[in-house]
Amino acid sequence: MALSINTPITTDEGFVVDNAFAYLNIYILAPNSNWVNLSYYKSETDWVEGKSSLNVNTLPNQVQTELTSNEFWSTTLALTIHEKCQAAIEQVTGAGTVTILTA
Repeated sequence: MALSINTPITTDEGFVVDNAFAYLNIYILAPNSNWVNLSYYKSETDWVEGKSSLNVNTLPNQVQTELTSNEFWSTTLALTIHEKCQAAIEQVTGAGTVTILTA
């Protein structure tokens, strides 16, 4: 899974990326003790090839997921985490600008 940001974003260096991708590094220790570090790339290929992530300090680089016990033990844990990150990014980019990529 990944997140597609469907609106232009500007990097710290002033470059505009029309359709960025966010990839999640998920850290889960226990319910209420978990977070996600977000990295942004200009394309899925850049991520796959191990290229450097974009510097975008206007977007969240860490999300405290605050999973409940039910969320933590559910069969939809990965989707729930992506939805929480989607909501955090959309607080900056606007509603409906982030899509969860499942394939």
